[in-house]
Amino acid sequence: MVSLYKIENTNITNEGKYISCELRGLSTDEKPTTYGGNKIANGSVFIEIDTGDVFIYNQDSEEWNEV
Repeated sequence: MVSLYKIENTNITNEGKYISCELRGLSTDEKPTTYGGNKIANGSVFIEIDTGDVFIYNQDSEEWNEV
């Protein structure tokens, strides 16, 4: 289960509401591009709690990239 750990910032644009956040979940969890009806903002972080791997979100490509 993916959990929202903290929200850094909320930004509203013509394209919708974006949240800069830190998410945590298992390596087997799907890394979301939205959370709670909001779009994930560029630079948000996903930490895999079982592996310790860290991913940064690229809003342009809608992909999570491992750091």
